[in-house]
Amino acid sequence: MTVNCCSFLGRFMNLYLMSPQSLPTLRSCVSSNFKHDEMKNTITIILLFGLTALFGQNLKFDVMVKYSISRNGSNSERSIYGISTNSNYIMQILNNHDGSQTAHVYDLKSKEKYEFNVIEEKSNNKSGEFKFVHSNTISYSSYFPHPSQAKNVHFNFEKVSAENDIETVKLTFYKNKSKTKPYENFELKILNSDLNLFPLFRFTCLHPTEFITELNYVKPGLVTSAISENGLVKYILKSFEEASLELSLPN
Repeated sequence: MTVNCCSFLGRFMNLYLMSPQSLPTLRSCVSSNFKHDEMKNTITIILLFGLTALFGQNLKFDVMVKYSISRNGSNSERSIYGISTNSNYIMQILNNHDGSQTAHVYDLKSKEKYEFNVIEEKSNNKSGEFKFVHSNTISYSSYFPHPSQAKNVHFNFEKVSAENDIETVKLTFYKNKSKTKPYENFELKILNSDLNLFPLFRFTCLHPTEFITELNYVKPGLVTSAISENGLVKYILKSFEEASLELSLPN
């Protein structure tokens, strides 16, 4: 399946224009000498291997979501960056009291958190590119749900309806494995797409289950809203944007 973020953004905007009340505003030389070529290729491979060993894995975060979060009268907004082709990595950028910024990159597979100082490289007093300088790595396994705890989180997705590329889905959480004792449920509006963006919604909104990767809707899509049955908890998508933030994880 070909992932086309630009195409998805276009469909998102078109759908918004069709139904402005249902969705939020969208802001995102070949050498003749074979031996020479062979030696050059060997040197290139060695250099690439050395760079990989030194800096580790390169990541490019290409999408960003922002949700408004309302819980029992408390309101806030939260932005999260993701990789459209790899849901194992999530990044959050935090504003510090001294005006600086810190980026936290979560590896949901290895259960590690990488901390970076964010440095904006300006040109002629204009905003430029952002540089990420690694400062710390923390094993987050103590915060991630242990396998036994994750197995005790019971949930179910139920498709209710579909109209104009929007699916209405009921997400129910249960107290027991047999799923006979529900304790919370949400009505989700999910915009169909080629991108699996549910993990971004889960990490942004569904605390304390944000690290449970099994909590994932079967179809790709972007959650535009989630409202609890009693109406006391609301998650509303404020923006979905393309991003271009690159960094390297240390070994």
